[in-house]
Amino acid sequence: MAQVGRTFPHKLTMLLVAHLGCATAVSAQHVWVDPRAEGKVTVSDNINLTEADRTVGTVLNASLGFNTRVEGRKLKGALDYAYDYYYFLDDGSSDVRHSMFGVLDAEIWRNHLSVNARASLRQVFLSQSDATSHSAANKSDNRRLIQNYTGSALLKGGLRDFADWRLNYRYGITLSPADNLDDETLPTNFSDTQSHEIRATVGSGDRFNNLEWTLFGSSSRVLRNLDVNDYRVEEVGAELTYKFNRYFSLTGQVNQTRNGFQSDLLSQDGFGWEGGFRWTPGPKLDLSGRYGRVGNRETWYGRLQYLFSARWDFTATYTDTLSADAVVLNDNLQQYQFNDEQGITDGAGLPVDERDPRFTLTDFDFRRQNTTGILRWRKRRLDVYVSGNMEWRTYDSTGGEDASSWGVTSGFKHRINPTTTLTGLFSYRRSRFEEQLRVDNYYVGNLQWNKRLSRHVKVAVSFDHTQRQSTEVGGDMMENAVTVHLRGIF
Repeated sequence: MAQVGRTFPHKLTMLLVAHLGCATAVSAQHVWVDPRAEGKVTVSDNINLTEADRTVGTVLNASLGFNTRVEGRKLKGALDYAYDYYYFLDDGSSDVRHSMFGVLDAEIWRNHLSVNARASLRQVFLSQSDATSHSAANKSDNRRLIQNYTGSALLKGGLRDFADWRLNYRYGITLSPADNLDDETLPTNFSDTQSHEIRATVGSGDRFNNLEWTLFGSSSRVLRNLDVNDYRVEEVGAELTYKFNRYFSLTGQVNQTRNGFQSDLLSQDGFGWEGGFRWTPGPKLDLSGRYGRVGNRETWYGRLQYLFSARWDFTATYTDTLSADAVVLNDNLQQYQFNDEQGITDGAGLPVDERDPRFTLTDFDFRRQNTTGILRWRKRRLDVYVSGNMEWRTYDSTGGEDASSWGVTSGFKHRINPTTTLTGLFSYRRSRFEEQLRVDNYYVGNLQWNKRLSRHVKVAVSFDHTQRQSTEVGGDMMENAVTVHLRGIF
């Protein structure tokens, strides 16, 4: 068992100080600070998120927050924080919630050293099988505050025109209230963690044309504060790429890996290999694929990007990796950006919605086979997207339990006029749990109208529908909620 919990304040302080030091080293040219106050009234027909004995309730929400942005020649950062107070009129109870997202990207040494940091405080549904909702104005022991911080540094250089080298280190912290084994209201347990990920590469320089080579080594560790196994994956290897022409290339890789997994299917300690290709016949199509074998498992990787036109584009990927929830949280957080119009967006530029848990947070490591596809269409004042995802997880537990989840999400944003927008979202997800007996069908619908009354005042009305149909007795749930929202920016 790794004793990580007590070291978090010190480590977090060191992490923040390091990045603040980097930020002050780069003079900022523009700074914006926008304080805000918000008031919401929500009426829900299932305030307690139960299957039976549904209770209609009204919730008042008062919120104070701010958004600050910094932009300079070598620095770009943003921080958004909100303090929310919820008052439930049905029984007079209340709740306080915090949310925050921060991003910092800085170039410390031009063309050689860059750093980035991400920070997130968010209310997360811990368990996929417990009560969930697309609306925030309700009560659930399944909803808890998860803190996630990650920072990375990239150092790179060259050896004349013969070779280029890169050294990347990423540090992450996840703070979870679900590590309290004495809290009987928790639907699951999930550790506080520290993660250390480092990767070093040396590759061919400008002297090499058609034949490129790369030597690499990596180490990933996740240290947990509960009495469970820590995550560990280490790898060294070499890769060769031969470009037949500017349209087609072949790639081959050999590697030596080892990890701390228990399952015979997932444990790796020995030789592995991969082979693949990349085909770019024109500016519209980019297709690549790989196949290999590591330990006792076959691996596949693929990526397809096709630009139908300036308005239509499609991207699809398939990956097969060994991972842990702390690493997945770091990966997701590092891709997130802050968008003035859409809020927090993911690596594909789509709004982030974490109110649809695909899997329960767990301390078990797993094999993650994930495929995603995104189709987007843009025309003047209308943006439409359809995204699909399917993921299989084989957990490093006795018997190598499997779970799967697939879903489709469609959303749009229509700018009716310069002051009014209409957004909508519909998603469907089907999940099969580890024991292979429970299957859930999960539906979410959202429609929101936004109006800017003045430079500083906005009003919004939204409708949320959440429904789950489960094969497990007591697993069904449905909620409808209407919210009126008034925001003032100062």
